[in-house]
Amino acid sequence: MPSDAPLLERLAGLPPVRISELVELLDRAQNLAAEPLLAGLAGVDDKGEPARHPLLAAVLAHLQQRPEATCHTALIEALTGIWNAAVRGAVVARLRAAGLPPDDLLLRLGAMSPTLGFQSDNREWARQWMADPTAHDAQLVQQCVVRLLLALRGLAEARARTLTEPGAEPTKEP
Repeated sequence: MPSDAPLLERLAGLPPVRISELVELLDRAQNLAAEPLLAGLAGVDDKGEPARHPLLAAVLAHLQQRPEATCHTALIEALTGIWNAAVRGAVVARLRAAGLPPDDLLLRLGAMSPTLGFQSDNREWARQWMADPTAHDAQLVQQCVVRLLLALRGLAEARARTLTEPGAEPTKEP
């Protein structure tokens, strides 16, 4: 693949890495705090023992519910979650600035796009979100960023394999 290919295309061209493989990789790591992508999410506790940030532990536990899923899937899910949160925030800001009454806001949002998460089967979530959109989406974005970092770590391992395995034909990185 040409070195000027967009990043997502290059990542899609890597061999799949199952979530179960990512978890094994992380479990084998002697010091997650030394992993550049995870340094802020791992460290040591008061007794000097390795410790994971609760957000890292929660995202890993969620990912492990589908161990056959791949890092490619986790990457797309993370980007989608971040994108949806950004769009929701922008749409709500525009509708509020236009003076749309709060009672009509939820109805209008539900009619706009199924990917925004305001459909009738998600009514309770939508009402909770409307009560404090910043807190709900900030938490979602934090989880998605951790998911993104984990997916990239798994895909980086796939790239490292292609660069270092005997007989593999390494390609230049841009």
